Amino acid sequence: MKYTIGDTVVYGGNGVCKVSEIEMKNLFGDGEEEYYVLTPLFLRQASTLYVPVNNEKMTSKIKPVISRNEAKELVKNIPNIVVDWIDDKNKRKDTFAHLINFGTREDIIGIINLINEHREKLSADGKKLNMQDEKILNEAEKRMNGEFAVAFNILPDQVPTYIHNLMTA
Repeated sequence: MKYTIGDTVVYGGNGVCKVSEIEMKNLFGDGEEEYYVLTPLFLRQASTLYVPVNNEKMTSKIKPVISRNEAKELVKNIPNIVVDWIDDKNKRKDTFAHLINFGTREDIIGIINLINEHREKLSADGKKLNMQDEKILNEAEKRMNGEFAVAFNILPDQVPTYIHNLMTA
């Protein structure tokens, strides 16, 4: 899929970005190449991302932002989205990180649901979520909150309350 300047997209784990430019660059000293210049929308210390237009592996991580109607449908299905727990923490970290970068929105929401459920179980036993799982949860929430924020035309920190209100309406 080709993108144009001004498009709002999701780029892997970097979240929601604006295509700010499409320009020729010589980044590696082996000739000019055309790049999408992506500017993350919701990162405090956002750096510009350069994605080679003709690099299928990298452009496959660019996806259009979810529409408002798709977002509403996805919110309706949140309770039904399931991802399986992986006991091996290193495999879990790798698998979940891969899903955040390359998986579907349902995969990412499944991770959020799963880790929150795990947190509740641990809390009932007087324990806390480990840092690795906490980090994955934060990345998944950041990714989805940014996308929902664009779809619903709200700020990312308003997303949890907005979704809760949609689910209980």
